[in-house]
Amino acid sequence: MAQLEMKLRILYIEHYILNIKADMQRIKLVLEYDGSGFSGWQIQKGQISVQEELERALFVLFKQHIRVTAAGRTDTGVHARNQVVHCDIPDFDIYKLKRSLNGILCRAIAVKTITTASAGFHARFDATARRYRYTITTDVTALNRFYSWTVHYPLNFTLMQAGAKLVLEYEDFKAFCKVNSVVKHHRCNILSSRWLRTGDVFIYEIKANRFLHGMVRAITGTLIELGRGKITLSDMRRIIESGDRRKVPLSVPAKGLVLEEVSY
Repeated sequence: MAQLEMKLRILYIEHYILNIKADMQRIKLVLEYDGSGFSGWQIQKGQISVQEELERALFVLFKQHIRVTAAGRTDTGVHARNQVVHCDIPDFDIYKLKRSLNGILCRAIAVKTITTASAGFHARFDATARRYRYTITTDVTALNRFYSWTVHYPLNFTLMQAGAKLVLEYEDFKAFCKVNSVVKHHRCNILSSRWLRTGDVFIYEIKANRFLHGMVRAITGTLIELGRGKITLSDMRRIIESGDRRKVPLSVPAKGLVLEEVSY
C-alpha cells in the first residue's frame, strides 16, 4: 500500500510539473550592461553578478525564482552591448515586461529587446558565433575612461594587424586559456581577427564560434606586446603552439572588453 501511495504521489508531482511548464513561455532577451561593478555574468557567492541582478528583477515581477541562461559568461569587469539570454516565464505581455524590468534593474543593466522564442531555443547552445571588441587608446581620455585601456607607448599597427591574421591560422588556443579552466577541449574556430584604428583609438575585433576563459584578453595583450616590439611574429607563433599560458606576455585589463554580438 505504501509503495502504491508513493507511486501516485510521484505521478501527481510529475503531472504538476508538466502543467507548470505548459503554462510557461520561453523568451529571448538582449541585454546591454556596464560590467564595471559586477563579478561577471555568472552568480557567485558573496559577489554581485549580472545574472543575479536579472533573476532578482524577475522575482520581483513574478514572485518565483526564474533561472536565466546567457549566450556567454562574461568575466569580472567585462561589458556587453548585445548579450543574449533566455528564460521561461508565466504568460505575460512582453512589451510591458521590458518596461517593468528596466524600471527594476540597476542603471548598469538595460534590456534592449524581448521576443518570444521557441520552447527549444537555447541562448548558449544555439549560438553559432560571438564577436568581441577590445578598445585601446594611446592618449588620455575622460569620456571613454572606463571602457578602454590607455597605453603610453607607440604601437606598430601594421605589425599588430599581421599578428591578428596569424591568429586565423590556428584552432587550438590552450596557450590563451586561463590555467585550471574546466573545458572539454581548447579548439576554437576563429571567423575573423583584425585591428581597426581611428586616430589614437585602436580596436581589436575577434569573432569565433566559442571562446575560452580569458582568451580574448590574452590574445589582445600578446598583440600589444607585438606592436610595441617586445616580441616578434615568430615569438607569437611559438607562444600559440606551446599551449603554455605562462608564455603569454600580457593579459589586458577587463574594462576595455565588450561582447558586441551573438549570432544564431
